[in-house]
Amino acid sequence: MRILLTCYFYLPSTAGLWPYVKELKQALEREGHEVDLFTHHPDVMKYYIANKGSYVTKHKVKYQIQEKVGPMYDRYFPGLDARVKDYEFERISFEVAASCFDLWKYDMIHAQDVISARAMFRVKPEKTPLFVTVHGAFAHEQLLQGEIASKDSMRWHYALFRDHYGAMAADKVIVPSKWLKNILVNENKIPSDNIQVVPYGIDIDSFATRMEENPLIGPPNNKKIIACPARLSVEKGHKYLLEALAKLKQERDDWVCWLIGDGVLRHELTQRTKDWNLQQNVLFMGSQNNVPALLKMADLFVLPSIQDNLPFAVMEAQLAGKPIVVTDAGGLPGMIENNKTGLIAKAGNGESLYQHLKVLMENGALRESLGRNAWEFGMTNWPIDRMITDLFGIYEKTLQLKNGGTLKSINKRNLSTPFISEQLNMSSTPFDNHDGANLWKRLYSNLPSEYSVLDSGFIRVLNEYKNFGS
Repeated sequence: MRILLTCYFYLPSTAGLWPYVKELKQALEREGHEVDLFTHHPDVMKYYIANKGSYVTKHKVKYQIQEKVGPMYDRYFPGLDARVKDYEFERISFEVAASCFDLWKYDMIHAQDVISARAMFRVKPEKTPLFVTVHGAFAHEQLLQGEIASKDSMRWHYALFRDHYGAMAADKVIVPSKWLKNILVNENKIPSDNIQVVPYGIDIDSFATRMEENPLIGPPNNKKIIACPARLSVEKGHKYLLEALAKLKQERDDWVCWLIGDGVLRHELTQRTKDWNLQQNVLFMGSQNNVPALLKMADLFVLPSIQDNLPFAVMEAQLAGKPIVVTDAGGLPGMIENNKTGLIAKAGNGESLYQHLKVLMENGALRESLGRNAWEFGMTNWPIDRMITDLFGIYEKTLQLKNGGTLKSINKRNLSTPFISEQLNMSSTPFDNHDGANLWKRLYSNLPSEYSVLDSGFIRVLNEYKNFGS
């Protein structure tokens, strides 16, 4: 089979999404399938087939979309939030670019977010099965990050629409946690029976090998290491961790905290560290490629999230056999049994985090017990084969219902058939020599005959929403 994995957000990346996509792609290829990945290029200037290098220049496509769609929005929906308009320009540009890569040749498509799922639904052949794995509560993240001001705003209304229609576009929705399934059912109105919970998995042998690599940093003298691998963004709750560490330092100074990861809050968190006199105890390590080796060195692990799903960081800490402190946010309580495989603090509460860290720092026997139990839990629950088996089962059942085929029996296409994406390359694309109307004509010729550049679902949302303020 030819299978397309697709993601609106750029890949490869350092985010938790990439391990999932990489493992899935490799598993499908081991079964003899040909797998492509369509996504934003890491430079965010191109849409590309990652494994082939074939690409379409983004600004050439997006400019045409803005020229065609912008005046319609201005005429019929004056005052529409400019950011919402750009969200739509982005999604439509992504789907139009995707259509240039001959979607007819794929036997199934598996999207990795609601934006790419909606995009693929609008341009793929009707009978091509479409799956989507939803990796987080996207609208809630934007609210926490300040991208959405309030739940009374047009942006929130649009975000709910985006998450609803993106999930509804798929033949089957896959989520890694029961918490996220409840969000989709209760807030985004997705039918429960169309959502399947499949927890993430890790290649445990590969992880164990990586733990033995050189960590490129030595342990501090006579100090315990508290590891916190997480991007520096508001939903990860670092400010509450720093509050907890400031309290901990008032009692003891025999520790360092490694903040492993980078993000938009680095400057703010660095300043907080200075304000609370934690410069000698908190190390901003930035993005690292050797997290398993760093975890092996750590004495304990903490993740202070105020919203989270099923983070790989916790899974890896368990496989590394570390005593763990997490919060009660999102799907985290489903990963930890309090006082058995870890400790659960209150989300957004520095005092609660401090109390749990203090207990672990003082009690070596508890650290050892929690770490051992965490390892046993991880070894039982996180093998990659378990995730792949569950995903393949969903594929098989859906393919059978949709077109009478299966992963093994479906009629394979001639893999030597030429297609446009193989003719694109990193030095020149067919779109470099087209401008204006000619370029639009070329783009539009790849789209389904019934395609409308305006999304009917979005128009419905705009008609329902009367206050177009931000």
